[in-house]
Amino acid sequence: MVVNKLDNRNFELSINSLLYNESVIHKCFYWYCDKFSFDIKIQKDLFVVSITNFPEHLNFDEILIAIKKDLIDFKTRDIIANDTANIRALLIAKAFAHSDEFDEAPPGLIDDPVGFKLSDF
Repeated sequence: MVVNKLDNRNFELSINSLLYNESVIHKCFYWYCDKFSFDIKIQKDLFVVSITNFPEHLNFDEILIAIKKDLIDFKTRDIIANDTANIRALLIAKAFAHSDEFDEAPPGLIDDPVGFKLSDF
């Protein structure tokens, strides 16, 4: 990550898009919406995050350390989510299988899928 300090309240962060995908960038900066304003742009292989109106009472160096930690955190969560997607799908399918009740043949004949005759009524 490259930090470009424009002045005491405005910064630009250049983040490599090969290391962090767009979802990770947005999830990371979502948590800072209440602290400062920012805009995310894509330029070639970089995400350029423009931070504007940075509050004077906050320490930018501390926030920068937190942003770096959050990027790693959300990147790790993304890796785990991708690696375990099949397992989660299997667990959800099994959870809704209701003791494999759908393994039994349905009642009725194939030519009478509803299972009743109109003449019985």
